[in-house]
Amino acid sequence: MNTCQNLDSLQRRRAAAIVLVAVMVPVLLGFAVLTIDVGVLYNARADMQNAADAGALSAANILGSTIGGNEVTLARAEALAIIQRHSTLGRELSVAPSDIVFGRIYHDELANTFSFTPTETGPDAVRIAVRSSTGSVNGPVPLFFASIFGKSTADVEARATAALTGLRDIAVAVDLSGSMKWDSELKYYEDRNINLRDVWCSLNGPLPNRPYIPGDEGDTQYATDTGPTIGVMNTWGNSLNSGSYNPLTDPGLWYIPASANCTEPDITASLTARGYNATRRSQIMAGPSSTWANRAAVMIGLAAWTPSSGGDTSVSSSELTWITYPSYRKTWTWADYLDWSTGNNNGVTDEDDDFEYQFGVKMFTGFLLDQEDYFGDTNLTMTPLQPMQGAKDGVQEFVNQSRSFDQMSLEIFASTAHHEIDLSSDRQGVADRLYNMQPNYYDSRTNIGGGLQSAINELTGPRARPKAQKIIVLLSDGASTMGPDPETVAQTAADEDIIVYTISVGASADRTVMQNIAAITGGQEFYAQGTPGEYAALLQSIFRGIAGLGNATLIE
Repeated sequence: MNTCQNLDSLQRRRAAAIVLVAVMVPVLLGFAVLTIDVGVLYNARADMQNAADAGALSAANILGSTIGGNEVTLARAEALAIIQRHSTLGRELSVAPSDIVFGRIYHDELANTFSFTPTETGPDAVRIAVRSSTGSVNGPVPLFFASIFGKSTADVEARATAALTGLRDIAVAVDLSGSMKWDSELKYYEDRNINLRDVWCSLNGPLPNRPYIPGDEGDTQYATDTGPTIGVMNTWGNSLNSGSYNPLTDPGLWYIPASANCTEPDITASLTARGYNATRRSQIMAGPSSTWANRAAVMIGLAAWTPSSGGDTSVSSSELTWITYPSYRKTWTWADYLDWSTGNNNGVTDEDDDFEYQFGVKMFTGFLLDQEDYFGDTNLTMTPLQPMQGAKDGVQEFVNQSRSFDQMSLEIFASTAHHEIDLSSDRQGVADRLYNMQPNYYDSRTNIGGGLQSAINELTGPRARPKAQKIIVLLSDGASTMGPDPETVAQTAADEDIIVYTISVGASADRTVMQNIAAITGGQEFYAQGTPGEYAALLQSIFRGIAGLGNATLIE
């Protein structure tokens, strides 16, 4: 009995097991085949993530190494090429143009997080999505066994963001010697295309655009500007950049000799309009040489003559009422201008004596620019002096393209070096201060070594961050004429692990010195050459490129 019962129980258990196995085998097989498809999806996503990471890093590094050219176009092409070298499930990967997004990143120092803002203007980051999905360039990922359950494909996506994230402390060192206005000075009109007319027009506003775009006299923002009136002088006359300019035939100049009568019909007409009768006009235009300066002042409207008695013909100083000085004048006098026009200490007449005793807005503006240490005499910070204006706009572009975690300082130099703006995250303050400066701001010669040392002092001082990369951007348009040897100071920078990028501008630049400084420190020399219009554009491109230099890091 017991034996029969045991056999019966065993048979029942075997039957139950058979049923259980019959039920579980399909389930187990289902899990097995799903595991295979899950593995396919996992491997596909890993392949796609590798492609996204590599593409983003390569594109961001292009942004950090391109000087000139269309960096976005180059970076996009690089990202696509790198991604197409990757494959998954035997299929080459690719991306749509819309899946490569350029932007700028911003660092929240407290939270130590980054935010991404899409833009193709000065990008420092790239975000890439590699998609294998319905409607994408790669199509969905095919599944092997999931079709048993009615699903033959799956959508997979991988994303990566790479950015130029290294901390940088940057000292911008700019040459403010006298030669930084040479491309505007009247005395050089025979050697280059000067923008003296734009300087004159800007004396009463508006300020130069940022950036100011140099060009021929009829092409710039001042093309239709009439400029200020100086006394009664308000006619520009012939173009200085025509290639055939002659001071003796320029209707914008009046010749008032000291040893002969003035015969300019425009002066006769002007004196008549101001109420001087024929007798007074003769006394003013044909008087003795001893009163030339006073008479010239009346002729060009710097002073009004009120004779003390009906028969007085002396045009004496006590009988003159001078006009007020313009707001940009600081220390010079109308007597200084009249004396300069005779050719005394006059750099313009040293170059071309046909300008002697000539008066007009050209000569007056030439006088303002020809003064030694002239910021002490005249404030011309609001005028587009070249190549100074190109340097200002280049630094502004540098600030625009800098990263949110960059610190920046401003050092300037001429005969002496001056630390102007402390190293900080207020990078716009650097550009703003430079816009309010001008060549010869403190003095006039060129001390490149002093400028470098000032930058080194700031980058090794208490405001510098220990873990930040140290960079100097040095701009100069001339050879070093005084101060410490620039190459010796460059070695000091190299010893402090400071990289110096040098920017040479203008035909007078000593590129050998600038190249050597860069080479000693592991940097690079850039040359902005050509006309003001050409080098202004190059300066912005160079500064934009330097702002983007760096190594990319994945941040997402």
